[in-house]
Amino acid sequence: MMMERQEAAASIEEAAQHKKDRPSVQHILEHKEEVAERICQKIERGEWYPPHHERQKLQEGSHKKEREIVKPRFDDEQIVHHMVVRQLRPIIIPRLYRYAYGSLPQRGTHGAVKVMTRWRNEYGDKRFYVFEGDVRKFYDSIDTELLKAKLDKLIRDKRFKEVLFRIIDAFGPGLPKGFYPSPWLANLYMSEFDNFVLQVLKPDHYLRYMDNLFIFHRNKKELHRMEQQIELFLQQRLHLRIKDDWQVYRFEKKKKPEGMTVEEERRWKRRAKGRAVNALGFVIHRDRVTIRKSILKRTRAKANHIHKKKRYTRHDSASMVSRAGVFKHADAYGYYLTYIKPKVSIHYCKRRIAAAEKKKRKGMSAT
Repeated sequence: MMMERQEAAASIEEAAQHKKDRPSVQHILEHKEEVAERICQKIERGEWYPPHHERQKLQEGSHKKEREIVKPRFDDEQIVHHMVVRQLRPIIIPRLYRYAYGSLPQRGTHGAVKVMTRWRNEYGDKRFYVFEGDVRKFYDSIDTELLKAKLDKLIRDKRFKEVLFRIIDAFGPGLPKGFYPSPWLANLYMSEFDNFVLQVLKPDHYLRYMDNLFIFHRNKKELHRMEQQIELFLQQRLHLRIKDDWQVYRFEKKKKPEGMTVEEERRWKRRAKGRAVNALGFVIHRDRVTIRKSILKRTRAKANHIHKKKRYTRHDSASMVSRAGVFKHADAYGYYLTYIKPKVSIHYCKRRIAAAEKKKRKGMSAT
């Protein structure tokens, strides 16, 4: 019983990260032991239920894609979510595919791009092909009954399953976007598919970033065959569907060699040039990794916006530092020197953020 209270208190601290400037969160942290006791008692009596929420529309991503999300309350909903995930981590992580990325610790965008860049280098100058596909309405299409059946085989604690299943069933169909456990559960749901691709299809390389699928293989016909088997497996076993805009293409070939004869150059031009992998905000070319043009355009616009205002707000500074960080992971420093650095000082942005944080901490200590 004491261990449960300690786990609830640790979940409160974890859920409060990056939210400690909110008065409601500060109040809960000041009464952490009492809040942990209250939540544990509600769970023990079987009285904890997710509160009702209205779905909210959100535009995100470089294409301003509209999504419907659910925003949980901090007390006590987000705290319970963190309590659940803290117990799920040791169950889910060992079952995850090595190259399953997205919404997981140490498995973000940069790691996925780094892995695909390494695979590209392994091919050298040899020809290879890439399959790209997305799962249609991924979170909304997850069969929660099938998911609960998978979890029922892995978890014995009835009280824990009761709370977890109430979270899963709170906002159907599918899993609610915006809940902390949702990406963990979605990755567990897809682990069977990952094993199928790896052990049955056996491509050269396979990476999944949540619902985005990337397969590298030397044979184009084999990739088309794999796509057909992927569609069948997803429909029959997981009740999911691939979007119709999936594609198989030859990867970008090397630049034209020098000193070619006329006939060699004619043959070189007849062959398909192929194209780069444009995914996850980056563009992986044969000899470099660049940043997607839409991201470069927005970063440049933000720099011009700050330059015209001639003042650095905390919000603009934090946004600029976050946007500029992507240049460390791509071969785009020349763009940064030409269009970003003359307009805005990243060093001053960091000083502005540090000053704002210091002022906030003083205000919190004064209260």
